[in-house]
Amino acid sequence: MCVRLIYIQVCLFDLATSTHGLCGTIRITQRIEIACNRLNPAQNQVIPDIVPDPISILLNTSKETNMTTEEEPIAKDAYDKLADTYAQDVENSAYNAHLEFPGTTALIPDVDGKQILDAGCGNGRYTEWLLDHGGEVVAIDVSTEMLTRATERSDGQAEFHQANLGAPLDFATADEFDGIVSGLALDYVQNWHQPFTEFARLLKPGGFFVFSVIHPLDEYNIDGDMNYFEIEQKTKDWEPPVPYYRRPFSAVLSPLLEAGFRIDAITEPQPTDAFKEQRPERFEKESKQPVFLCLRAVRRES
Repeated sequence: MCVRLIYIQVCLFDLATSTHGLCGTIRITQRIEIACNRLNPAQNQVIPDIVPDPISILLNTSKETNMTTEEEPIAKDAYDKLADTYAQDVENSAYNAHLEFPGTTALIPDVDGKQILDAGCGNGRYTEWLLDHGGEVVAIDVSTEMLTRATERSDGQAEFHQANLGAPLDFATADEFDGIVSGLALDYVQNWHQPFTEFARLLKPGGFFVFSVIHPLDEYNIDGDMNYFEIEQKTKDWEPPVPYYRRPFSAVLSPLLEAGFRIDAITEPQPTDAFKEQRPERFEKESKQPVFLCLRAVRRES
């Protein structure tokens, strides 16, 4: 019995060390689930490939005793339902097309010939833009239906994986990408330490990370009973409703710095003339109050 216990402990130590690269401390979880997805070039389909769970085999644990800290994707179901109408109703809206999108793309450096990760690709708008600018793109999203639309939109030029930003991104290796772009995807993740740590791992030293999110002040009512300092789950009044998180500036910047990034640029985009033409009744208000926050960070080289 003692020999068997020692054998299990050694196996757990090896698995935890090789999977998570632990330094100084050993964190043993009861279950590690590694999932990746590969694009089948012949059929242009996203195909999941699940690796068996060795710890559960050793300890005979089940999902009911899962001690992982991975986040459940709160908006997956909503975006699966939105996939058919997203391009018309959201992507082409004045807020996305003429406020957030130009603000974010203005921060993206030259991607020609570079390996780029589109983190939270949705229906593939940023994937398409990156391909048009010469990038070699790998794109991920948690929504099956949005991935299908993105795959069709890219016409086989990009590689797609179904992945949750709130979990380890095991489909990719360290130092694989020259840049990462994430347009309005991180608002659906509560704990940003997980994705930012993974992004730092996947980026080459000096690689860039450009992302856009809802501005921390966009929906904060200073006269209301909201607690600015909390990360709060809210709901977009869409059909279907879409849950997301509002967070303070400190919860935007601190995980980024702690993950090994330096901040290179921050913008709070203002409406363009095209926005004014499409939504004249909102132009003055949105010209005075922030809606989106766009950042460019760089992975530190040491």
